[in-house]
Amino acid sequence: MVNNSSDSFLNTASADEFLPPISPWITLGGILQIVAVGGAFLLCAAVKYNVIVRVPAVVRPIGEVRLVQAATDGRIEQIQVAENQEVLSGEVIATLENSQLKTEKNKLESNIRQSELQLDRLAAQIQALDRQIEAETDAIARTVNIAQAELTRQRREYQDRQLNSNAEVAQAQANLRIAEKELEKANADLRSTEANLRSIEAAFNVARLKRDRYQPVAESGALSQNQLEEAQLAVEQQKQAAIAQSALIEAQKQTIERQEQAVEAAEARLQQSRTALNPSRADVEIATERIASQQATGLATQARFRQEQEVLIQQQLDLERQLAIDFSNLQQIELDLQKTAILATTDGTIFNVGLRNPGQVVRAGEAIAQIAPTRAPLTLKARVTTDKIAQIQVCDRPQVTDCQQGKAQLRIAAYPYPDYGTLRGAIRAIAPDITASDGSQSADTYEVTIEAETPYLQKGDRLFPLQPGMDVTADLIAKEETLLTFIFRKLRLLTDW
Repeated sequence: MVNNSSDSFLNTASADEFLPPISPWITLGGILQIVAVGGAFLLCAAVKYNVIVRVPAVVRPIGEVRLVQAATDGRIEQIQVAENQEVLSGEVIATLENSQLKTEKNKLESNIRQSELQLDRLAAQIQALDRQIEAETDAIARTVNIAQAELTRQRREYQDRQLNSNAEVAQAQANLRIAEKELEKANADLRSTEANLRSIEAAFNVARLKRDRYQPVAESGALSQNQLEEAQLAVEQQKQAAIAQSALIEAQKQTIERQEQAVEAAEARLQQSRTALNPSRADVEIATERIASQQATGLATQARFRQEQEVLIQQQLDLERQLAIDFSNLQQIELDLQKTAILATTDGTIFNVGLRNPGQVVRAGEAIAQIAPTRAPLTLKARVTTDKIAQIQVCDRPQVTDCQQGKAQLRIAAYPYPDYGTLRGAIRAIAPDITASDGSQSADTYEVTIEAETPYLQKGDRLFPLQPGMDVTADLIAKEETLLTFIFRKLRLLTDW
């Protein structure tokens, strides 16, 4: 077998046989480079720096310069301040002419006084009518009570008459019955007496016949005289008895006539009693009508008084409405008079006066003066362009030194920072909308409010206060980031990745 391997013909060479050896210095330099690159990478990943947005700012008082405006149209009567003059809140700056308003006020006050006097008179008249209505009501009540008492009396008398009439009828009926009974008795007695008279007349005739028979016999002597006299005495007795009985009959007839008259009188009284049995209700009805009449008269009088009272009340309401209108107009005029005095809106210094001379016409809302507030807290107003506003954050800590975000470094143009240093600040607010650019600005911006740590700079023992209007360069610290983050962001921007 043939072995074709080259191992038997060529010797294997190592790197050390044809490459020069590496110098220790090269090795050390490479190690140092690796360490340097690694250290730089670690530093880029660990070391942080502040991302700053540098913007211009200006020192302003909180609330800015206060405008003093005219509250109403008018003509300037007097100007009482000048520029750079110290004023207090509520102090008069200028006054408007108010003679017409004062005339209207005096007229309204006069009308109000007259209306109040008329209201007093109307109130007195209404009270008088109230008293008249009460008096009339009392009079009606008393009159009605009297009439009702009279009606009660009339009804009682009517009932009494009814009762008396019934009693009189009963008594008349009883008297009639008694009279009739007595008449019947008298008739019975008359019949009995007439019967006795007939009996006596019969006995008289018998005695007379007996006498007549005895007389001839006695004359002949056949009969004794005593018997004749007895017969004659019997005749005389019967005669006298007949006469007495006749007289009794006449007396009884007269008695019967009297009894008949008594019966007729009893019947008449009975008829009269029956007639009075239903007495007339005229008195009761008259008393009832009198009550109704008194009530109607009283109600009519009350209605008339109430009608007069309603008229007065309506006049009172009209006057009260007019008085309310006059009071409202008076209050409005007083407000207008107050508006004629243009007052300072705050303590401060007159910064600018927009008035030239008395007699100048101003319109409502027109700026009269500007006041720079005294001892007003200061703040800084910065303007940040729209492309950088997203980097700005607001500090939510009350103390500037405690802010972890929304910090700022402030350089005051009037106090060069190499000599006076800088101020720390805190971003407190960002405007919700942009401020449109004008001729002095190149782009739209957001207004950012910055609070300074102190309203002054200190150099040695001296304090240098901030003044409104000072220009400031504000370095707004948007955030902190590492150099590695910055490099990667730039690479992404370059590669559009």
